[in-house]
Amino acid sequence: MGIRAKFITIISVLSLLATLAIGYTSYMLSRQNALADAKSKGDMLFNYIGASGKFFSKYQKPLIDELVTDKDVFIPELMSRFVVTRMEYDIFAETQTGYKFKQATIDPLWPDNKADADELKVIKYFSANPSSKLQEGIVTKGGEQFFYSAKPVKIDNDFCLNCHGDPATAPKDQLDIYGADHGYNWKLDDTVGASMIYVSISPALVLAKKSAMKIFLIGLGCLLVTIACIWVFFDKAVVGPIVRLSDTAKDISIGKNLCDSVHSDVKDEIGVLANSIDRMRISVNKLLKRSCPDRKQG
Repeated sequence: MGIRAKFITIISVLSLLATLAIGYTSYMLSRQNALADAKSKGDMLFNYIGASGKFFSKYQKPLIDELVTDKDVFIPELMSRFVVTRMEYDIFAETQTGYKFKQATIDPLWPDNKADADELKVIKYFSANPSSKLQEGIVTKGGEQFFYSAKPVKIDNDFCLNCHGDPATAPKDQLDIYGADHGYNWKLDDTVGASMIYVSISPALVLAKKSAMKIFLIGLGCLLVTIACIWVFFDKAVVGPIVRLSDTAKDISIGKNLCDSVHSDVKDEIGVLANSIDRMRISVNKLLKRSCPDRKQG
């Protein structure tokens, strides 16, 4: 392999690696930005849900307790913080896509709140780590990737046990709506579920991949143009002169064309080599005691 091919190969490999690194870095930065954006959106939605829950506990529940004195009366849309939160989110989801909210529960009253395998892992984590108040990560659901934020649902007061304790003491209206088979026998301080916010990141990741691919292809195009320019430059400024000097050195070695000067005024390495070969030509010519009356000898 000639010097030109070797140089082009090395430059091509290094440039290709650099282009790949730039494309990969672009993707990772875009991915990081997508996750940060998803986290910000999840935090905002969690803050809204938390504010709704605090409003219910501070203002709505005391009024309901005053108005509804019959313990067997149960109106979920008014008396259950979980139901109110879920219904508010359902209205929110009518105009906002890319979000999911679930009150994932091990043994819920409402079947749709049943925790799936991934959510059960989150709940078990909170149970094993009581001091942890938040878990975040990436999960795939239905072929779509989501960034999720989770907060534990822990029984920290007796109010929840009025409906989720012994089914025999639960409001009759609740038993008529949900039955007595699920969502009961919860205990104080138990972690029974997790509030889950899912923010879709698939569109952002697809866009990040497309952007990274564009950067890679642009870099690859620039690489091909650069290689072509280097090839032409090497052919004219390096390889061509070296080949000619090599042929001249061969001629000198057999005593041929000793009167043809190869002196160069160029100050680069090729010029230095040319002048060295020219001095060698003169020395060989003198050793052979030849004269070049019609030619300038360097």
